[in-house]
Amino acid sequence: MDKVTAVPLKEVAGVKFGMKRSEVRKVLGQANEFKKTKFSKTFADDFGFCHVFYNSDDECEAIELFKEVQVVIDGRLVFPTTLDEAKKILGELQEDGGSYISEKDSVGICAPGGSMESILFGIAGYYE
Repeated sequence: MDKVTAVPLKEVAGVKFGMKRSEVRKVLGQANEFKKTKFSKTFADDFGFCHVFYNSDDECEAIELFKEVQVVIDGRLVFPTTLDEAKKILGELQEDGGSYISEKDSVGICAPGGSMESILFGIAGYYE
């Protein structure tokens, strides 16, 4: 997948937040399950270009995308680009130790040293 469309708080790459794991896999294909950290309560799915995270009811609650894919919001490239360009699209981003977060839109950008590595879209309240 080269380019995906995202609608913050709603969907990414055709995957709607709240979809069951089985439905996500129908949209994105085969996945490898893993735990992001030793503290993770549920398994996430690795689709290569993205990771999909689920709640305890096996419903999609976040999607993290990596440099292999371009992410577009309202026809505008938000990732990978510069943090200044991302701010124009997402509004104010709060810095948090190399990450830049929009609590309003539940979007986080991992950019240590200012260079974007990944972008994560979550359900409402994901970063609260």
